[in-house]
Amino acid sequence: MGTGVRIRNATGTMLAGTVQKAYDFLELDNNELEINMYGEVVESVPVDWWTRKPTEGLYICEKDFLNDLEQYKEKSKITVRINSVGGDLYAGLAIANRMKDLDAEVITIADALCASAAVAIFEVGNTRKVYSGSQIMIHEPSCYIYGRYDVQGIKKVAKQLEAGKKSLVKTYQERTGRSSDDLEKMIAEDSWMTGQEAIDEGFADELMEGTVDAGITEDKKAVISNGVRFPAEAFFSMPKNLRVIKADPGMRPDAIQNKGGNEKVNKEELKKSDPELYNSILADGKTGQDDAVKAAVDAERKRIQEIDEIAASIGDKKLIEEAKFGETQMDAKTLAFEALKKQKTLGNQFLRDQAEDTQNSGVNNVTPEPNAGTKTKEEQKAQDIRDGAAMIAGIQKGDKA
Repeated sequence: MGTGVRIRNATGTMLAGTVQKAYDFLELDNNELEINMYGEVVESVPVDWWTRKPTEGLYICEKDFLNDLEQYKEKSKITVRINSVGGDLYAGLAIANRMKDLDAEVITIADALCASAAVAIFEVGNTRKVYSGSQIMIHEPSCYIYGRYDVQGIKKVAKQLEAGKKSLVKTYQERTGRSSDDLEKMIAEDSWMTGQEAIDEGFADELMEGTVDAGITEDKKAVISNGVRFPAEAFFSMPKNLRVIKADPGMRPDAIQNKGGNEKVNKEELKKSDPELYNSILADGKTGQDDAVKAAVDAERKRIQEIDEIAASIGDKKLIEEAKFGETQMDAKTLAFEALKKQKTLGNQFLRDQAEDTQNSGVNNVTPEPNAGTKTKEEQKAQDIRDGAAMIAGIQKGDKA
């Protein structure tokens, strides 16, 4: 028969929910990154024993997380917000060690529950911050054993657990300054610490203002920590001072939160209570902003194109430039109307100028000669003879001259 060991420094697996990444990366600017880790730390997503399909839950998968972190390794400041039951010991240590290698200033914040393997990640912070209601828990590594084992197999498992405990003690000792004997006693007792107690014991540096939403369901089956549900039976011992939460039967296990009717939450509260929703809102806002910019650019291009199409018929370059880029920009329809008004004004001015020129020329003072009336044929013939004689006489006089 085959054997298997899964060493855990955790308080169990997540309850059923949608299989998804339980972390996200938020770029605050070119140099600063915020990471939200809300879920269980695992080496790989667990699979169902019978179906061999991935188990549903919120998982911080070591390989995926480290691959995603790689593209942000040049950031100079990284803030890590943690709400986690813990998980696989070596997955937690692998993530912690990678963060140690970063050149960035790392700030870790225990948003609510920070237990077991998650504490190894929390301790990486150059500055470790907690709220008064934060819960920090350290304990010895444990494991699930399945299959058939002989004495040598059991001894091998024991050595693995001992090696894991030494790694944890060394990690805690580097940051707390406490002796290894002292730390071994603490993890043997499943030590729970509130925010201030974690500072007093050397596991945290700074107390932040703010509240933590944590409690246990009425049936005592689940601990709800900032909206994330962890199974209570997975804890060897329970967190301190947990209030009883009345959960709606129809709510999804990973969506239990305070609901206050008209109660409003600010950005930081939403980020803590539902980071997935917070990131979705950010993404929607960016998408909406991109769509608005594209629509504005398309509309401007269309406006300029329509003006160009009628520019030749207008012929007034100055008016066209004003319509395109002036203080009072116009669309093609408005430009055409303004051009017509300007042409009408110019036409009226032309008529006024013509009238003024006529007045100034004196043509209005010229009077026509009186008309003698219509002549008879005989009278007209006699007149023609006289006119002809006069013309001949004129020419002759001209020649003599």
